Amino acid sequence: MFQEALDSLVNDVDGKYVDCTFGQGGHSRGILSLLSTKGALASFDLDELAEIEAKKIANPNFTFHKTNFKNIADHFNDNELDGILIDCGVSSPQIDEPKRGFSFMKDGPLDMRFGEQLQMSCESIVNNYPYEELVRIFKEYGEEIESKRIAREIIAKREQDRIVSTKQLSSLIENVKKIKTKKNPATKVFQALRIEVNQELDNLKICLDNAKRLLKKNGRLVVISFHSLEDRIVKNCFKIEQYLHEKDLPLINEKVQKKEFLVSSVITPDECELASNVRSRSAKMRVVTKL
Repeated sequence: MFQEALDSLVNDVDGKYVDCTFGQGGHSRGILSLLSTKGALASFDLDELAEIEAKKIANPNFTFHKTNFKNIADHFNDNELDGILIDCGVSSPQIDEPKRGFSFMKDGPLDMRFGEQLQMSCESIVNNYPYEELVRIFKEYGEEIESKRIAREIIAKREQDRIVSTKQLSSLIENVKKIKTKKNPATKVFQALRIEVNQELDNLKICLDNAKRLLKKNGRLVVISFHSLEDRIVKNCFKIEQYLHEKDLPLINEKVQKKEFLVSSVITPDECELASNVRSRSAKMRVVTKL
């Protein structure tokens, strides 16, 4: 949905835009290619590799901020931005590098931090959180039905020896979940721990609330989510009566004027993209326009 995201975001080539999650810089480079010399792009990311990649972009109208996207309001005024892009996915280098601790497929330290400045690692959570908190995050952030059994096994294991690697944790989970499924049995727990480490959902909520006031009239917010929890937050953020859904059009002018945002229907990857990028299978894109 790369091109769809760019086409939905950029409605003024002279405008000012924000890429909230720079990652490898694909979206940022795409946005810059569409802008005129009057246009501007600011990108945000906590990751050290993202910062290194951003320094390769030699464009006077591009700026990079090594901070969490929840802080975008510190850099812009209300009604200043023409477009904001949020891609909630974890970048491939983060997943593929064992030392980052995101993957249950490769052994590495239990880290999962998006940036080195974050103090709490996955290892700290797994070895120090009480039983009740482990159950909560596995249920709330992973929607894991075996939350209690997995939490009990973690408590029992760490009393014998500290859990320090992704292989240790994934093997523990596999021993608890005997039933074979298409997804790796550790998928939901690893997702839950990553969300807790990086406070992903809270930061997304803050960023969305900021986006509402930072966008100017006709400005657009494009959000790409990768699991139901993220998509639910986006939907709920724009669910109350002051927001207008595309299916409500056309409406009389008086009714439209009472609305603040137009929310598009969900957009999903086509068969061509799914064939070339299996990680996009769960992606959903929503476009919000400020009226």
